Amino acid sequence: KQKTVMTKLYFILIFLILGLSSCSEDEIDTYDSFNYLSFVTNDTIEVSFLMLGKDEYDCPIEVRHTGLPSYAEYKDFKVKVVEENTTMSRSNFTIPPTFTFQPMSMLDTFYVKLTNYNSLETKSEYICLELEANENFLLGDRDYRRLYLKVDNQVSRPDWWTTSGSVNVTKYFLGTYSDEKYRLLIQVVQPDFSDTSVASIRLWALTFKEWLEKNPQKEADGSTMTVPIKL
Repeated sequence: KQKTVMTKLYFILIFLILGLSSCSEDEIDTYDSFNYLSFVTNDTIEVSFLMLGKDEYDCPIEVRHTGLPSYAEYKDFKVKVVEENTTMSRSNFTIPPTFTFQPMSMLDTFYVKLTNYNSLETKSEYICLELEANENFLLGDRDYRRLYLKVDNQVSRPDWWTTSGSVNVTKYFLGTYSDEKYRLLIQVVQPDFSDTSVASIRLWALTFKEWLEKNPQKEADGSTMTVPIKL
């Protein structure tokens, strides 16, 4: 009897192993049989022409391919503009009708060309993009099928202008904040805002001070633009 029980358990174990193997193969077949496309991020991409210091910008947007990549074929995919959720005029941005995904790649990048214009100084505009399924790609994760671009050219006082660490930036480096001064600082110095340490801000102020002494400027109220740091 003990031998019979062991034999039954042996066959049950064999069936379980075969069943799991079959399920695994089904999952692999399903994964490899289709190609899915999704945006890499679903966060709003913010574009500031003020920070870019230019009037045209090719905004990079990454897409992810899930499935079996093509070994040689360049596969087209489509991205549409969701008009009801887009506030920017079509005359100020360009998106090609189709894009091409590179072979042997799981990530690729396409570009939306943006153009700066006057009203971006007072309000932000939005572009809503959505991936479309076609003969090459199905749509991937539902949360990553749609993406927003927020575009502006607005200026406001950054936190570091008041204090950086224990240093009073207004008093010792850059003086009283104004939109005009900040815009000019960005234009002249072209600072790297990824580093707002005291040493970096001091260097920006020195460079800006030297430029202002050679190129005097006026504030909006007509007063002379000044920077208190000493050369």
